[in-house]
Amino acid sequence: MKLIKQKKNKNKRYIEKVVIDIKITKVLKRYRYFPDEHGKYNIPKIHNQYVQYGQFIKGMALDLMNHLPNSTDGVTRYIEDITNNGITLSKGTLILWTEELSTRMKPEIDNIEAKLLESYYINHDESGVKVNSENILCASNDKYTRFWIHEHKSQEALQEIDFLPKYKGIIVKDGTELYNSFGLLLSQCLSYILRYLKPYYEEIKHQAPKKMKEFLSKYNNIRNEKIENGEDSFANEELNNIYIEYDNILDEWEEELRKDTDNYLFNDEYCLFRRMKYDNKKMDKDYRGDRDEVLYFLKDFKVPSTNNQAETDQRLIKIKQKNERFRSENGANNYAIIRSCINTYKKNGINVLDALISSFDNRTILV
Repeated sequence: MKLIKQKKNKNKRYIEKVVIDIKITKVLKRYRYFPDEHGKYNIPKIHNQYVQYGQFIKGMALDLMNHLPNSTDGVTRYIEDITNNGITLSKGTLILWTEELSTRMKPEIDNIEAKLLESYYINHDESGVKVNSENILCASNDKYTRFWIHEHKSQEALQEIDFLPKYKGIIVKDGTELYNSFGLLLSQCLSYILRYLKPYYEEIKHQAPKKMKEFLSKYNNIRNEKIENGEDSFANEELNNIYIEYDNILDEWEEELRKDTDNYLFNDEYCLFRRMKYDNKKMDKDYRGDRDEVLYFLKDFKVPSTNNQAETDQRLIKIKQKNERFRSENGANNYAIIRSCINTYKKNGINVLDALISSFDNRTILV
């Protein structure tokens, strides 16, 4: 029951409630073209077909397909439902719109690559996609994201993509050697290192890997506190003491390994120990150490301690593939372009649907 404003209550305090809703309706526009004085019908190319689709439905459909992990079948059914079967889109139509959008987003893709090439650091990661064993490679930071599709996950593939050969900043990555010849410096993801250490203190019950995990976690927390307080580095003496503490833990780890050569994870544990103990200058030509990469996050507070940004950027791609495989390499490449722009728009607070509609309307947004 709603009480209306009356003389007896008009000066009393009222309580206001707000209801927010969205209404979607089908909009149909008819364009009539009459002949000119020569009997010629000057119909724009965009209206060559009898029935055309507007920019909003194109933007919404591709938002559903690329922003959210929906399949082409799911998008078709959804649009049929909300329009009471008034609009039925074919898979072919959605694929054509995807190709059109990826082409129209070329200016933004070029802009994203340029901004990433200028950035102080990038996160880089790679994972498989379900189309001919292809791989998706990701370069990102807190403002920009760029995905590429390539059949190989190798340095040769990165050379062909031709992004990392041009990059002169710091690459934050996992324990792979894939990026060894790229960038100015490399920094290893702390999350990966902690994950690698876990089986050796949980399953093998070695104490040094557990101490290393506690050591890295402690100094990452201290680093974060310093950042919150406006500091940009450890003092030199403090950093030297940290390195000494790190080396002491590795000495303990070496003793444990010497006493326990029969555990079933020995080879893997020993490889991790060697990687963490030595840096590039102290290793022989056949083995590369990662000591400098592991501890780089303690030297440079401007670089994130983890590669989580790249993993976060790829998360919805992996979820999408549970719903639908990419049908072709071309489809995967189109998705990589559109998804790169979507992630970038989201990071910069730009409405994704508005941005997709603008691209269809030849007004691609450049972040």
